[in-house]
Amino acid sequence: MLEKIKLPSVTDIILAVIGAVLCGLGCGFINYASYGMDSIGLFYDGIRNVLRLSGGQIGTASLIVSFILSLFLWFADRKYVSFGSIIYIVMYGTFANLGSMLWEHIILNDFTYIRVLISALGLLTLYIGLGIYIAIDIGVDAFTGVMLWLCNITHKDMKIVKIIFDLGLTVLGFLLGGTIGIVTPVSILIGGPCISFFTKRIQAIYFRKSIAKHKEGGTTQQ
Repeated sequence: MLEKIKLPSVTDIILAVIGAVLCGLGCGFINYASYGMDSIGLFYDGIRNVLRLSGGQIGTASLIVSFILSLFLWFADRKYVSFGSIIYIVMYGTFANLGSMLWEHIILNDFTYIRVLISALGLLTLYIGLGIYIAIDIGVDAFTGVMLWLCNITHKDMKIVKIIFDLGLTVLGFLLGGTIGIVTPVSILIGGPCISFFTKRIQAIYFRKSIAKHKEGGTTQQ
């Protein structure tokens, strides 16, 4: 007998789309500012360079990489590929391209402080998006899936695997022609704490509302 696929609730799907869209836009903003990327964005940028895609097509590179990694995970351990993973891949790639193109159509003086502000806005948008996506817990992106798979087969702590994984992606991205800048070390230093902060805040709001709704439903039924 085939196992029935359990789909997340409509609310979860909506929030997942919002989170993935914000992540994609954040990546696009950071890419446009050209002051470096986080480790995953840097790897995408390197792949974009190898494939000879335009500067605004980093989202296309992410779609290609994520599809290949998801295909690998499907055969290696398909529990790391879910409906939520598909939402993230499609929304992130699409809106990373749009995030880059958006600023190209806004007339701005090419001042350093403007690009710094765009980079900061990109990081904030990215971390809020990740906070939303992690909080609702309906799946993981392809890179997180690979990290979890590596933890499982190596029996190593996630923190150790993530550090090695991020360093590896940074080196590979740089060797492939990705842009390293001030955003790269900044994201390494503040990424974890910021994502954790937003995840906890969003979980507190989301689950508090879910519990309240559940109680109201229970009261009505009585």
